[in-house]
Amino acid sequence: MEKKIEKKYIDNGFGFPVCLYNVSMVKVRNIWTPDIDYNHLARAVAMSLASNKSLLTGNQVKFIRQFFEMNLKDFGERFNVSHPAVMKWEAHKNKPSMMDWSTEKDIRMEIVRRIVKNPKQIGALFIDLEEKPSQKSVSVEVEMDVA
Repeated sequence: MEKKIEKKYIDNGFGFPVCLYNVSMVKVRNIWTPDIDYNHLARAVAMSLASNKSLLTGNQVKFIRQFFEMNLKDFGERFNVSHPAVMKWEAHKNKPSMMDWSTEKDIRMEIVRRIVKNPKQIGALFIDLEEKPSQKSVSVEVEMDVA
């Protein structure tokens, strides 16, 4: 089986582009495909979204909700909004969800709280989020560990 390291690879499997750096690739049926653990990648993407310098898009909100394994109602209740509000955010697809900044900040903080559980990291993110991100799209980037 042929293998190689791709310096830059764009993965669209989460509903939005994720730029992967130094990703291990394997040739399967004559097609190069990433040789990665998608559960590990999903965690890395979620963490990247928590501190991304642009507002969350509808597809990114949907990814976060599904990553938390929550339905629309439960996700809405967790962030004190109705499930139609969550549907409205997700309907924006690849455009900013246009949710209230304080709600988006809570969602980002929840990502770190659930994944990292480190008060210092949560505090650092809180300080970083004092300034509202740009509406201009910034790519989600993940550096892969090369074994």
